Amino acid sequence: MDNHFLNDQWVTSDDLKISIFDLSVVRGFGCFDFLRTYNNKPFRLKDHIDRFFTSAKLLGLTVPKTKKEIEKIIIAGLNKNGVYEKNIKIILTGGRTEDGITPDGKQELIVIFTQVVEYPKEYYEKGVKLTTIKAERTIPEAKSLDYTAAVLAMMTAKKLGAEEALYIDEKDRIYEATRCNFFAVIDKKIITPKKGILMGITRKIVIELARKLKISFSERDIYLKEISSFEEAFITASNKQIMPVRLIDKDKVGNGKVGEITKRLIVAFSQLTQGKQG
Repeated sequence: MDNHFLNDQWVTSDDLKISIFDLSVVRGFGCFDFLRTYNNKPFRLKDHIDRFFTSAKLLGLTVPKTKKEIEKIIIAGLNKNGVYEKNIKIILTGGRTEDGITPDGKQELIVIFTQVVEYPKEYYEKGVKLTTIKAERTIPEAKSLDYTAAVLAMMTAKKLGAEEALYIDEKDRIYEATRCNFFAVIDKKIITPKKGILMGITRKIVIELARKLKISFSERDIYLKEISSFEEAFITASNKQIMPVRLIDKDKVGNGKVGEITKRLIVAFSQLTQGKQG
């Protein structure tokens, strides 16, 4: 059974409990971050911890540990939890509430360790389908516990046989997927939205790799009407890595196959996670 961190103590999954009166339960208020290991080492740990603190600040929450302390907690948890590759989820709840809306009690700091489950190879070799949903997240720059829009969007996506749902606004502007950033390739240039999104760590890495590989890159608004111009598209996330997209709603992306730029990025990302490049 996995060991997890809860407010200065290590507990098993069965003992990982918080108050029913916590704002994370009654209002979905709090923040989190998510990362995984490669070769049993946390990938881009400092980037994820930095983003966790940014999310907390945007929500008016105070993290009860320093960045260095959280880093030590994560390393200790990896040592406690065996040799398999791990997902790591850092959570800061909104704290107990007496009136159901105002935080007036101790916030809970939780670090959860679970086993990584890889996506099917077929997703990366053939690409996945996305569906579009008109929805926008509250404070999208913060990785909030409030995933109501995502849960509803993914219920629809699964019914339609899609792996993910893309958020679009009333002007048909594409933002991000429920748990991923979105990229398209037009005229051999990678483009991705710049505003109204969560700044993903894998997104950051893709930008770094594009520069290293000398692939043209631009951050700008993307609209649904441009899908017919997409030569390639892909989504990125810590657990999905770089996942090709072959279909958006009923529109085929490019020739419906994984494009060369996407393939180059997948290879470069794999080399990076396995420590074969800087």
